[in-house]
Amino acid sequence: MKAIFASFSANASWRFLLAWVCALLCAIALPLVGVGGEVERQFQNMRAELLEKPASGDIAIVEIDAKSIQSLDRWPWPRTYYAELVEKLSAAGVAQIAFDVDFSSHSTAKQDGIFAAALQSSDAAIILPTFKQEQSATKSGYVESLPLESLRAHVFLASVNVHPDKNGQLNDYSYGTITDNIVRPSLASMIAETSGHIDKKFAIDQSINPTTIPRYSFVDVLQSEQPDPGLKGKKILIGATAIELGDRYPTSRYGMVPGVVIQAMAAETLFQGTNMVSIGYLPSLAVAAIFLLLWFWRRKAPENRIFLAAVSIGIVLFVSVLTAEYLGLFTFSNVPALFFLGIFLLLEKFLKTDFALTRSQFSNADSALPNEAALLQFLADRGTCNIAAARLTNFRELQAVIDKEMRGDLYNNLADRLKFLAEDQRIFHLDTDMIGWVLKEDYASDIAGHFDTAVALFHSPVMAGGTKIKLNASFGVSRESIDQAKIATEQAVVTGRRWALHDEEVDRAIGQKQSLLVELEQAIANGNIWTVYQPKWNLLSNKLDGAEALVRWHHPERGMISPEIFIPILEGAGRIDQLTLHVLKNALDDLSIWSAQQSGLSCSINISAHLLGDDSFIDKAIAMVGAADIQNGHVIFEVTETAALADLETSILALERIRQAGISVSIDDYGTGQSTMSYLQRLPIDEIKIDQSFVKTMMSDDSNRLLVKSTIELAKGLNLKVVAEGIEEQTCMDMLRELDCDVGQGWHISKPVSSEIFLRAWLGTSTRERAARV
Repeated sequence: MKAIFASFSANASWRFLLAWVCALLCAIALPLVGVGGEVERQFQNMRAELLEKPASGDIAIVEIDAKSIQSLDRWPWPRTYYAELVEKLSAAGVAQIAFDVDFSSHSTAKQDGIFAAALQSSDAAIILPTFKQEQSATKSGYVESLPLESLRAHVFLASVNVHPDKNGQLNDYSYGTITDNIVRPSLASMIAETSGHIDKKFAIDQSINPTTIPRYSFVDVLQSEQPDPGLKGKKILIGATAIELGDRYPTSRYGMVPGVVIQAMAAETLFQGTNMVSIGYLPSLAVAAIFLLLWFWRRKAPENRIFLAAVSIGIVLFVSVLTAEYLGLFTFSNVPALFFLGIFLLLEKFLKTDFALTRSQFSNADSALPNEAALLQFLADRGTCNIAAARLTNFRELQAVIDKEMRGDLYNNLADRLKFLAEDQRIFHLDTDMIGWVLKEDYASDIAGHFDTAVALFHSPVMAGGTKIKLNASFGVSRESIDQAKIATEQAVVTGRRWALHDEEVDRAIGQKQSLLVELEQAIANGNIWTVYQPKWNLLSNKLDGAEALVRWHHPERGMISPEIFIPILEGAGRIDQLTLHVLKNALDDLSIWSAQQSGLSCSINISAHLLGDDSFIDKAIAMVGAADIQNGHVIFEVTETAALADLETSILALERIRQAGISVSIDDYGTGQSTMSYLQRLPIDEIKIDQSFVKTMMSDDSNRLLVKSTIELAKGLNLKVVAEGIEEQTCMDMLRELDCDVGQGWHISKPVSSEIFLRAWLGTSTRERAARV
């Protein structure tokens, strides 16, 4: 084989032809196996940005936004609100009213009758939504969820079903659905009055800027005394945009977008006629292949001009599709053609240097992804790097339901999703349940941010042979070796973290787990376990608000042991109650001393998820607070969001008992779970604490800043106190103050300090001195 490659390398024409044929075959095959979809999506986004245009203005959204939910009565609203809205819009002279709101269930007979009468008397055409859904968990087939029969007499019906792609993104839209042989046009088709093949989809035109679609708040229209002249003649789409209602979908260009906005963008696409016919990828691939072949046979320049030829062809193809889309003629995919050009250049270079690697040496048998041997060679060329590993913690369970072919598909789709995190976009299949990659240098100073992104990419299911698979993973990273990165994934599992940096201290602690458990009581008695306090600053009154109690352990032989190590060990052994009561006693003693110097101070104590169902612990904790010489309301029990929601009914009972005792309750790490604010309304709580991962990045990340802002606004609407943790710079603190956040906490204010330092530095100085320090 080496001799054959050498012979090809010696003959430039044969080398060119072999590279050309292989590249062409690969470019034809890649779309057939689903490779390149994400690349194509990125190119579409690039073209959409270059061709960005405003909405027509003929379609407007009446949005059920946070303002409306806060201003009107409890949710869900009575149907009289919708009846009044229809009357208001009809009086304003709108041409059409389309609802993206479910009316398949009964309200009261009176409410339903009022809404039906409003629909009947409206001068505008009314469209109500239908939903195609699975019949049940035990029965196969689909049924169509329809509006109430009393509402259907004087309206049109349209399907609002949407279909995210394998990456969980919603970029395409259908012309309609078929359920039990009943053809139902889509909502966008009805609004735009455009027909299409019922089984076909079209790409939502993301060059249409959704912020240019006219929007009106539901409550503003409802409470207006005079019809808005801007509504006359418009087609109105009514639906939810409030974050707490959860009707949001990821798109490739605009990120998370409310469902009603996606419906409007799809309607605008049809209305503006930009649902262009795609002629596929073969024409552009043929042009690239033929032009490259002609260039080679007619070339008079040196061989290094082949690279210039390939780049020139790629530019021409990009400009061609951009021009065709601008003129509204048609569209086509350039990705296989670009794959062809790129693969050709790689193969030509490969043959030219006579270098070959056998596939069996450097790829995984199941997935054909590069394996650990390939990663070792990759590292040898780059020196010291951050090596990441992801262990699929539920893979053993999945082996019972997926075969070898599905495993290969699963890992390839996962690699396609994660590749933008990796150096050279290369993902390596290291073990049966593990993948790895080398972190891009861009992430060298923000490894936490890197893994926050990786964790987010695991939220959506991954396709495996047509089946959606939910994966759970723990992550590890090391600058030393692949093995250490693998060990770090185990450390993450043991310590209850999402990711871990390989740490010798953790290795020792895990190996000495029983020893640590035995030494706990003695450590408490000897004062080796003690409490420190991180000050909390009232951002609105600019004064000290209190502190959070945190635990520290200094082992006489092992030195400082991190709480992230010993707390999970104690939780797993059922010993966390003893430590928590010790911290609570220290905090109550210190708080009574502080209160004598400054009234109104509070102290927060973290309560483990394992303790919410422990009635004995709850009794002891309440009794200890009651016996202390302080007001119970100045003691705050902090429970993480995920812990509170893990067993909701148990959490509600425990937290109600705590609040009945006068103790305040705070939801810690808000934003890291999967709940919405409306879901948390069921919990008896006094405050929420926004997780530091959002606060730290809010000055540089628009989406995190928006989440912090909306969380503060919604919490205020529910009369909840808001604490932001993770403040590390003055600009962040100033922004939180502008957003009306109540309390701040973080290293910019103060690191955790001993009770003696807290008393001296924070209570032994004047309020003006403390404010100047902050």
